[in-house]
Amino acid sequence: MNEAVLRGAVIVLASRSVIHTNRINYRFRDDQPIHALFHSHPEYEIYYFHEGSCSYLIGDKLFELAPGDLILMHGMTLHCANIDKSRSYVRSVCHFNPAYITETVQIPGTAELIEPFRQLQNVRLRLNAQQREEAEALLRRMSDCNVPQDKLAYFRFHLAFYELLAFVYRLCEEMVERSDGQSSEKLQHVQDIITFVEHRYMEDIHLDDLESALHLNRHYLAKLFKSVTGVTIFNYLFERRINQSRILMTMQPDVSLTDISYQVGFKHPAHFSRVFKKYVGETPEKYRRLLMQT
Repeated sequence: MNEAVLRGAVIVLASRSVIHTNRINYRFRDDQPIHALFHSHPEYEIYYFHEGSCSYLIGDKLFELAPGDLILMHGMTLHCANIDKSRSYVRSVCHFNPAYITETVQIPGTAELIEPFRQLQNVRLRLNAQQREEAEALLRRMSDCNVPQDKLAYFRFHLAFYELLAFVYRLCEEMVERSDGQSSEKLQHVQDIITFVEHRYMEDIHLDDLESALHLNRHYLAKLFKSVTGVTIFNYLFERRINQSRILMTMQPDVSLTDISYQVGFKHPAHFSRVFKKYVGETPEKYRRLLMQT
């Protein structure tokens, strides 16, 4: 595999379904090339389009983007950017865990700020000139202060992020008020499934376990998850496990692949190898060799 393809593989690792820490993951004016791959993730996402030519598919919705477009994504709906590679593709992307916002930050009104993500799921906002100026100023301030080693700067990074959430909420306020509460309830069920998988992906999970934990019929849960996310519960579970295995390969180069397969929930290394190749395109052995060459 040549360097360009390997670099692409690393980008896929970073963009497909990486489970970030409970901190906010932010990239400002990212201009790295991408491969058109459908992906999903449990974090909510704010995506701002700066320049280029891009059509963005989210579930069954296709958006032809213009500079200044802002997209809110629930995350678990499969999405994919298709770009014109002859032009620069510049975007700012922010992923965040909603629990981090609602549970660790005690600011009045904070919980309401993520309602657009819960109730609208996925929406494209076309900003006017004044709104673009405000949004880009907040995005730049977040970038300038995104220095975790500097406690004061990182505090200001969070303040700018909360301002961005407030800015987004104001743009979506009327849409949130008109949204269907039943849809929000269904979305909460999907989020509950994701949370369950996140806590227990390394265990032997069955639909009966979900039924017992969430007190809802397992067939209903399976159908609901597929309709909202575009993938089955077990496809998501396997992707979560494979993603974790790639992280462990990077962080624990001396741990055997067999041990890693057990750590992420596979009973048999051969099954792990088959599933890994299906999702990554390489065997675990070859993927680890490529990592060691970088």
